[in-house]
Amino acid sequence: MSLKNSSGFNPAAVKPFTAACYDNNLVNSQGIFLGDVPIRFALPLLLLELSIIFILSSTSDCLLRRLGVPRVVTQLLVGIMLGPSALGQKLKFRILMFPERGMYLLENISLIALILFLFSISVRTDLSLLRRPARGAVAVGFSGAVLPLTLALMLFYTKRNSFPVDLQRTTLVAELVIRLSLSSFPVIADALAELDLLSSDLGRIAVSASLVTDVCSWVLKILFFAAILFARAKSPAAALEIVASFIAFVVVLFFVVRPTVVWIIQKKTPSGELLGEGFFVGLVIIALLSALTTEVLGFKYMLGPVILGLVLPGGMPLGITLTEHLDSFFTSMFLPVYVVLAGYRTDIMELHHTSRWGVLELIAVVCFVGKLVGSMVAGLCYKMTIRDAFCLGLMLNIRGVIEIAFINNWGDSQKATAQHFSILILSVLIITAVTTPLIKCIYHPSARIVATKRRTVEQAKHNSEFRMLACLHTEEHVAPVLDLLEATSPSPTKPIGLTVLHLSDLSGRASSYLRTYKRRRGRGTTNSADRIVNAFWYFEQNSSYESGSLSIRPFISSCPYSTMHNDICSLALSCKCRLIVLPFHKQSDGARETSKQSFQTVNRMVLDIAPCSVAILVDRSVPAGSTYAHTTSLFQRIGVYFLGGPDDRDALAMGSRMGLTGNSQLTVVQILLRSDEDINRRDQQDEHFIEGVKKQHASNDRAVFMEKFVDDAEGTSAIVSSMSEKYDLVIVGRRKRLERSPLTSGLDEWGECTELGVLGDMLVTQDGEKVSIMVVQQHVWIGSDETAVEVPENVTDGAAEPTNQEGSNDYLIPRGSI
Repeated sequence: MSLKNSSGFNPAAVKPFTAACYDNNLVNSQGIFLGDVPIRFALPLLLLELSIIFILSSTSDCLLRRLGVPRVVTQLLVGIMLGPSALGQKLKFRILMFPERGMYLLENISLIALILFLFSISVRTDLSLLRRPARGAVAVGFSGAVLPLTLALMLFYTKRNSFPVDLQRTTLVAELVIRLSLSSFPVIADALAELDLLSSDLGRIAVSASLVTDVCSWVLKILFFAAILFARAKSPAAALEIVASFIAFVVVLFFVVRPTVVWIIQKKTPSGELLGEGFFVGLVIIALLSALTTEVLGFKYMLGPVILGLVLPGGMPLGITLTEHLDSFFTSMFLPVYVVLAGYRTDIMELHHTSRWGVLELIAVVCFVGKLVGSMVAGLCYKMTIRDAFCLGLMLNIRGVIEIAFINNWGDSQKATAQHFSILILSVLIITAVTTPLIKCIYHPSARIVATKRRTVEQAKHNSEFRMLACLHTEEHVAPVLDLLEATSPSPTKPIGLTVLHLSDLSGRASSYLRTYKRRRGRGTTNSADRIVNAFWYFEQNSSYESGSLSIRPFISSCPYSTMHNDICSLALSCKCRLIVLPFHKQSDGARETSKQSFQTVNRMVLDIAPCSVAILVDRSVPAGSTYAHTTSLFQRIGVYFLGGPDDRDALAMGSRMGLTGNSQLTVVQILLRSDEDINRRDQQDEHFIEGVKKQHASNDRAVFMEKFVDDAEGTSAIVSSMSEKYDLVIVGRRKRLERSPLTSGLDEWGECTELGVLGDMLVTQDGEKVSIMVVQQHVWIGSDETAVEVPENVTDGAAEPTNQEGSNDYLIPRGSI
């Protein structure tokens, strides 16, 4: 029985619109004072509709964001609220606010936004993750896809005769099962970025697993479209024309478009800058033309921009240019219209016959449960905890704009009726609205960065390897770390294991990574990571240290600044470091000072959750851009101010290590209250520690210990201000929770950098001083140890300690790919 009536109108279609007849001249209104009704004209109506959608979407997102509800859910809810399920039940509202002539304009704008979104996310997709995919990620991806696919197809073909007639005659169920069994890389990457979980351990696995299955799905989709076109071709010659046309399209992208874009990046774009406006506009036009080409060839408009984006190089500057110009304006403003329109077409009132839509809902539930169980089983096989495996399964079940695009296509082609469309949109909404808040409540990446063993500088043995993690954002951060190494002067009896971590913001990429740095084969342009690591390797190879004195292990990380502290702390935990060295967020070249507030935020987060002691190194001795290789350390005169407390003990331990092993002159200034002049009234732990340091330096004529007595904090400030200019490097404790001590009370009232503590902030704000400063915070033990990052097998904390403890979670960073 046909669903169409004699006029050609299909009441069961998703878009049951009759031909919209209106005057083409009704575009611009002359205003209400001249008798016009503005919303009868195309432009005012479009502006009104866009304003309503933007205002409602933004307001709903602000209200629901704290609950972990993603933007796509709020946008669908806004569409449902405006549609026939709520306000749209009133015919006057629909005719006035969302008439048919306005819907056509909104649809076309939203489709352009979808095309540019697919292009942008494809450019930022890092296909290098597929070269050596992690076994765990591949297993999770395929297990989470094969199990729901098998279960749902078995259910459909065994019970097919009991399904409604309209589902038996179409391929909707099969296409739905395939779509829900796979995970969409753009959707998962965008959702995890919104939840600040993109650089988390499980987030990286979810992104990698979804990328593997998504690439496979696009390949199968191409073959599926080709098979349909072959079947519809009138002759073998027509089939060959289809194949030849598509191959020619791909060849042009690979051998014409890509080389041209690479030439523009290398020859026409200055280093560190974005693409020019003309080149950016040209790329956007090429993306739209690629969508047009694949649509003309019969392969659907979504395929062209995806292939084009994967062909082009991501990262800087292309990926960042698209992020700055597309994501921040066009995609963020007009893509929500696409999602809202999907919600607008959803009619909950149509779902009154359970027998017609219940089958699709059953299929959706089977796919959801099957994917969850399949992902969990694979995760448990790779030694995940049940909670982590459950969260990973939830991540891979997140749905979004890609699934909505497929549902819209099914509705446009009338594979899905209005009831089918409504239940599928509601399924996407419910699944995403449930999974994302659950993930946010259950999974906390920072909670994993907890150590059972205190790792401090104070407790480090002098005859074992002293491990440090040096974090560097830019090349200017290299010189002070090398000076610090030179001042420490490692030896075979007092070796230093330095882990170098180059940190970069996740710009122009959709997936983050934390991995060991590897030399790139062949000659070519070098990036910042190459130059930083080469500087340390050059220092290691050309230093005069004996073999076994210094070992350098480089890592690179790319992630958002909001979660960068997780990478730093998890790597420090895995490498069993005793000290994390962070760069100060302000950098001076002698003429001007630059400040990176994002660096400051990272430093503060690391101080809060670090699994070991932390030092912030403020370099004010070497102008930015100085040479990396030093024959002699610039830190020749080292001063330590000791006021007491755990942070000061770590600062003194670091200064003592440098004074014992290096060629630097060490001066320890112990500042005491006059009321505590009697040694029996002083803190005994501090006194025992400083006496032990004095014994270690008993035969060291380069070490000087002195006591200074003050009455209050003003006396402390006077001593620090007058003596600091005598040193090249001043080491102080952060004195966390000791700011109200009589020695420093009141000094923090005008503080600007709380992460430096009272003395550190006071030294930094002094004008004219060229002394470098090192502020140390001692690690406080708070929990249990879990290995978070896979490291080389030769990384040990001394000769007898194993690399990974039994039962460690070595799955967290997939080998070789992330």
